[in-house]
Amino acid sequence: MAETVALLERAPTARVWGVGRLAYLGGLALALTWLGGWWMKQAEVVVLATQITESVPPIPALGVLFLMLLVNPILHRCHPSLSLSRREMLLVYAFCTVAAAVPACGSLRFVLSLTAYPIYFARTAPELRLDLITPHIPSWLVPKEFALIRDLYLGRPGADAVLSQWQLFGHTIPIGLWAVVPWREWLVPIASWLLFFVLFWLALSGMVGIFERRWREHERLVFPLLYLPMRVTEETAPAGLPLFWRDPLMWLGFSLSAFYNALNMLNAFFPQVPAPGKFYDLGQFFTAPPLDALRPLTLHYRPEVIGLGYLMPTEVAFTVWLSYALFKVEALIGRMLGWQFAGFPFTQEQGLGAYLTVAALLIYAARHYLRDWAKRLWNDDANADAALRPKEAALWLLVGVVGCLTFMVMAGMDWRIAAIYLALTLLVALVYARIRAEVGAPMVWLFPYYQHKKAILYTLGVNRVMGLGGLRNMTAFAIFTFLSRGFFHSYTATQLENIQLGSRVTFSPRLWVRWSVVAIVVGVLMGFYFHLTPYYAKGAVNLREGGIWGHWIASSEYNGIVSALSNPLPPDTPRIIATLWGIGMTVLFGVLRFAYAGSPLHPLGFAIAGAYGDLVWWSFLVVWVAKFFVLRYGGGRAYRRTVPLFLGFALGHYVTAGVIWGLMSATGKAPFQRYAIWFG
Repeated sequence: MAETVALLERAPTARVWGVGRLAYLGGLALALTWLGGWWMKQAEVVVLATQITESVPPIPALGVLFLMLLVNPILHRCHPSLSLSRREMLLVYAFCTVAAAVPACGSLRFVLSLTAYPIYFARTAPELRLDLITPHIPSWLVPKEFALIRDLYLGRPGADAVLSQWQLFGHTIPIGLWAVVPWREWLVPIASWLLFFVLFWLALSGMVGIFERRWREHERLVFPLLYLPMRVTEETAPAGLPLFWRDPLMWLGFSLSAFYNALNMLNAFFPQVPAPGKFYDLGQFFTAPPLDALRPLTLHYRPEVIGLGYLMPTEVAFTVWLSYALFKVEALIGRMLGWQFAGFPFTQEQGLGAYLTVAALLIYAARHYLRDWAKRLWNDDANADAALRPKEAALWLLVGVVGCLTFMVMAGMDWRIAAIYLALTLLVALVYARIRAEVGAPMVWLFPYYQHKKAILYTLGVNRVMGLGGLRNMTAFAIFTFLSRGFFHSYTATQLENIQLGSRVTFSPRLWVRWSVVAIVVGVLMGFYFHLTPYYAKGAVNLREGGIWGHWIASSEYNGIVSALSNPLPPDTPRIIATLWGIGMTVLFGVLRFAYAGSPLHPLGFAIAGAYGDLVWWSFLVVWVAKFFVLRYGGGRAYRRTVPLFLGFALGHYVTAGVIWGLMSATGKAPFQRYAIWFG
């Protein structure tokens, strides 16, 4: 990691921007973010061929960065005052990484699905008995008039006539789309969710503000995912392009990834062209008992995970695939012993246990730092490199947590369930941020998704949770499922990375955290606009089978509530044991790492494998093998020389599958849906 550390060393302090310059950067960030939002709408909502907002970093933000890199030399020659410095480009890029994450599939789209689903299907599918649910949905979270939600799913009557009046060169202009949506009825729900998102962002930012100086300055974590934006924006040398763009190994890696995607793209247009596809199913060879317990066993081709994973510590990559192998051994033993537990060996439950253990270890390891931090609460800590002063971080965290709890209780949740749920959400977010900062695994879903809600249900039992507040509590709990099932935890990691980015290229981290609140507001408003306009214009069910993205989760949640009325489930002992087993394994890995400096086992590797090992185990095995041989026979010098090769491999995938294919797929459904790219 020596080259990564050297690259990310702090740059000299630069002058502070004036008001006029900040206004220019703010306007540019808004314009480019809006452009990225339109791209997201076309690619993910209208066409659904690529999930560009699932990428780490988000493809719209990378597209904005590449656009600035292309246009900036022209501006520098024609109008120097409008050209951007490196830190200005990265500030705009950081703004886009936050604003683009809010309207994403695993974010605001989940909110729309979970609030609208029971209202629509209570009338269209009465056999589901969702009429028992709808009275408990607050009207300030979603319009409850059936006609409004019906139009959301089926399209508003007369929408085509309205749109035809706002055509320019055969395309509907934004004013026409605006006229289709009943904004007056949506005003209160939009304002309510805007408030919640801001409060939640304050809570996450306050938590980050407490730990960021320890992680950045004391532990000196290397933030591998910043390597890409830092390298591609290196200041242009007088002789021409930066070294990164002139490195033949980078272009070799780029070409390999581009060739892989090109074959899949050609196959989408011409099915007779052979293509590698996106995965290879090894499970097809294990069909007879007990070996069928090894299924699913899939080799997922993830160029971005291999490319950026090359920067992670070797012991983490080793632990990921080894832990995944242990999960398969557990499944095989369970089948041989005749255990019939659905979901065994409960890897996600083990992952939750690992996450909570790592959170406890992080807090325990920082106990002296936290004590010193608490002493500075009432002092004026003027450290210019800190994102938030201690009293500011404490205030942001307090306001965010109390505000979110109040919001959830007003929506109908029992305060005890709300408090436990929010605490688990924050702890998982803390560990995910640590994984991104220390390991750099580029996946937004790399956490035990859904489990911090399910853990409450399988530990306490649905009957007990139901008894705390009845249908009102269960309905509100279902609405806020998005906190555990969406990738809101990635917000914390993005905030932490942008703070570190600011400290390295000298845009003030303190300025950034205030800009980030604006980015959240822009993201929420942009998200509602770019979802409600196509839904009311065309109808959600006409754009996607089943309606709004995440409808299968909404169906499971609300149908589960109705089912629990007659058959409330008790605590689930096997899942509780699996969570405890995950805790024990993480403690074991931690003790071995503490006792033996050369231990190849890392607690974060076990947490990653438990979170989403199915998708990443093969990529990390490739990374581990590659780094093992490079370091064994070439040493640190060979490793540093091969970093551009792997970085180019990731960049090639982002450019070809994300930017190029993402832009092409925004033009229509076929044949782009035949090669659908999910970066998550």
